[in-house]
Amino acid sequence: MNSRAPRILGAVGLALVTAGGILYGILYTRGWTALLPLLAGLAMTVCALVIAYRTSATEGARRSARHGLSAGFSVIVLAAILVFLQTLAHRHNVRVDLTRNSRFSLAAQTIKVLDGLRMDVRITAFYKETTPERTEMQDLLSELQNRTPRVEFLFVDPDQDPVTARRFGAASAGLVFVEAGSLREELADPSEEMLTNAIARITTGKRRSVCFLTGHGEKSIGDAGSLGLSALGEALELENFEVRELLAIGEESIPSDCDVIVLAGPERDIVMREQNLLLDYLTSGGRALMLLDPMTDLANIEGVIAAFGLGLGDDVLVDRYGKLLAGNFLTPVVNRYGTHPITEGFRHFSFFPQARSVAVLSPAPADVAVTVICSTNEGAYAETDLPRLLEGETQYEPSADAMGPIDVAAAAEMTLSGNGDAARRSRIVVFGDSDFAGNSNLRLSGNRDLILNTVNWLAEAEDLISIRPANDLLQPVLLSVTQGGFVFWIPVVALPALVAAIGAAVLARKRRSG
Repeated sequence: MNSRAPRILGAVGLALVTAGGILYGILYTRGWTALLPLLAGLAMTVCALVIAYRTSATEGARRSARHGLSAGFSVIVLAAILVFLQTLAHRHNVRVDLTRNSRFSLAAQTIKVLDGLRMDVRITAFYKETTPERTEMQDLLSELQNRTPRVEFLFVDPDQDPVTARRFGAASAGLVFVEAGSLREELADPSEEMLTNAIARITTGKRRSVCFLTGHGEKSIGDAGSLGLSALGEALELENFEVRELLAIGEESIPSDCDVIVLAGPERDIVMREQNLLLDYLTSGGRALMLLDPMTDLANIEGVIAAFGLGLGDDVLVDRYGKLLAGNFLTPVVNRYGTHPITEGFRHFSFFPQARSVAVLSPAPADVAVTVICSTNEGAYAETDLPRLLEGETQYEPSADAMGPIDVAAAAEMTLSGNGDAARRSRIVVFGDSDFAGNSNLRLSGNRDLILNTVNWLAEAEDLISIRPANDLLQPVLLSVTQGGFVFWIPVVALPALVAAIGAAVLARKRRSG
């Protein structure tokens, strides 16, 4: 046999092994066809080594051929190991998200909704090829599909497939259609939260109602100003709530279709008739959210919440951390959360501009369970000298003021009748502030999750109580005075001084050596 044959076969075999490995990495999803060049190259390499061994004329050549044959088998074993590892990695892939707010991972709310799916969801996304928006959406939909097999998705280029686009009514790119059963919902360039809420809406089909009481100077869901609640109203609608305003004084009773009543920052107290309406509603299985600001006389409202073992402090909370973060002492920073479904897994700070304390009455009324859900840090205190505070002065007085931690919010549940899961219950949550839910503060750190989780708990929509995607939330860095000193002195003073000292030492050494 020609002595050049093993060399030619070996060279071609190595080339095929190299090309086959590259092709297999690129075309893995094509199945075994992507392995053909790699297998052919390995076969040629082995044949070249065997031929070289058999045609060797001397013992040295045979020994060299044996070493080559051993090396060839080592290459085959290594290739087999690499194929096995890639197959294992493909089938059991693991991702680690090291970003602080887990921006490349599914949010806890999304995971909870996906894990609770009881029907298949089809998602059709209309995006043009090779656009950044399509890539981002494909990453998100792939994450949803990896989490549960109940989610299927399809991308359609409206320019290349106008028939499908016309069938869905997709007039432009960037539209995503979510379908489950006979229901379909259209979204425009949705975020993860919008997509998650759409899936929850069409798979549950139940739409609850949140009624905001009016007539007492409350904050309005129609107000888009900094103190309004329009952003909260929009967020509730995204979570499948119907939001509307209600003038209770003209009603014979609170409408039965109001799943949750909200009293948001009233400037005046309710009248006795409204108090009776609220008590009748709550003692019949109703649910209420009270956002009650300081320095407001709310005796009749206090009569309602007292039935649930809760009261209001005649004070304003002062917190030195608020000076660092919000520019004033009257914005308490909440970093303590009670053990309750509303705050389960809560890790964000919450901020309450101009808040009052919420008191837990003792003893609690019969069949009422009260849980404090938000408290300030130890550095806060409750200022009771309000005239002095209005003059711009405040100082902690041990004889009159309470030192932190101070309770800012509490939840109460009243058992009405029955036992276990069959029992009828009324629920109420009281916050000593309404500004934290306003447009200017809603997306600050944990404020939005806190208020939305509260409404979901009141409405018994526990499947939506979670931590939502935090990509665009404001996440302040909380530094103590000592930490702030380190941040300033080390990079601003110490490091430049060290560089200058090293430079001076080098210069002095050069002068001495010169």
